[in-house]
Amino acid sequence: MVLSKKEKWRIGLENKTQAQKRLIGGILAVTGAILWGIQGPVSQFLFQDNHLSPEWLMGIKMGISGIVILLFTNFIKKEPVMELWKKPKNLGVFAAYAVFGLAAVQYLYLVTVNLSNAGTATVLQSLGTVLIVIFTAIFYHQLPNKYEATAVLVALIGTWLLVTKGHLTQLAISTPALTAGLLLALAGAIQTMLPVNLLKRFSTLVVVGWAMLVGGIIFTIVHPFWVDVPRLTLGTILGVGFIVFFGTMMSFICFINSLKFISPTVAGMLDTFEPLSATAGAVVFLNTSFNGAEVIGGILVLSTVFILALGNKKE
Repeated sequence: MVLSKKEKWRIGLENKTQAQKRLIGGILAVTGAILWGIQGPVSQFLFQDNHLSPEWLMGIKMGISGIVILLFTNFIKKEPVMELWKKPKNLGVFAAYAVFGLAAVQYLYLVTVNLSNAGTATVLQSLGTVLIVIFTAIFYHQLPNKYEATAVLVALIGTWLLVTKGHLTQLAISTPALTAGLLLALAGAIQTMLPVNLLKRFSTLVVVGWAMLVGGIIFTIVHPFWVDVPRLTLGTILGVGFIVFFGTMMSFICFINSLKFISPTVAGMLDTFEPLSATAGAVVFLNTSFNGAEVIGGILVLSTVFILALGNKKE
């Protein structure tokens, strides 16, 4: 079949539009991952030097983030924020996303940082990528292509080097830290895959805002923010402020918006920028040192981004 010039032009325009959408989605996912990764060293600083508890910080950061997002959506974006609650059939998925996805990721990440360090926590979270690929194959009958499979394998090898610090037969972290990290990976996969259909029906800001607020209320009940208030130094205030507005609010808005343009598998893969930013932040701000095996592991994890980029180019 010979295509006319008009058909060739239309197909070329569609391909260009799709490429632009993938680029936008990639930029959003990477930005969210970097902001989330930097949150790790900041949290580690607050836990070590200011003796904050993860439960106290959760109520503050999720509650404030949720309120700010909903106010911005209602008064600046002029979008109806109550629309989600008027459609009960969506509330089950929303509740699962808010509790077992978003809130679980937020909490388990802080717990893992507290039990180990920022770099280890973000690396363990990146294992959620493997779970996403597995869940995609099971539930959507969509097997990973050779580039995604290669990226997963490379990410696993890199993660193992980071977690073991080169001593491949023994973990360099405690059992509680590893358990929290694996649960974090599962929550990360849930958080990535569950809201895809919700985002087709409701505004991203509405979904994230209410999910943040629900999580904030739950953890305020668990540990009210007015009980056992930590010493509020300038460093504490700046650290909590960064976590609330950039590490939490902006990182999740960027990440969840990326799902409109790229698949959950690709978005999960781009999360490998989290270990890079977390590790860099730990080195610069906390004087954390890493051996050669950890550096190689970090490079391998980061290389998955380029493997996926090559796969997209071939397709």
